[in-house]
Amino acid sequence: MAAAYLAALGIIVLWPDHLDRNAGAAYAVLYDLLPAVNPRTMDFGLNIVLFIPFGIVLGALLHGHPWRVVGIAWLVPLLVEIVQGLFLPGRTSSAADVVANAVGGLVGAFAMTATRRILLHRRTRRRR
Repeated sequence: MAAAYLAALGIIVLWPDHLDRNAGAAYAVLYDLLPAVNPRTMDFGLNIVLFIPFGIVLGALLHGHPWRVVGIAWLVPLLVEIVQGLFLPGRTSSAADVVANAVGGLVGAFAMTATRRILLHRRTRRRR
């Protein structure tokens, strides 16, 4: 499952053009449902959501190494945006995307850590 997500993430972030270029109708529906949301807010939120599973994978693989998770959660989005800016002229590189993607990664890693601790606590209580 993690490998499939990481492959899909790679395709999404390295696709040569904006994936939502022809999604005007879908965005119109979203804006009708959430009129207070503007396109920048929507883009920022979707970037957070896109990287939450990345953080979950990081949290699972690097259990016990929180600073590595934090570093990788920031470094990978930064490198993605650099690659997009230098080599993918159909994409838009943005510092806001780096922040949103890193926040998503950190949220996912935190969720993984919290879930692991809750399950460990429950398991410990059952043994008593």
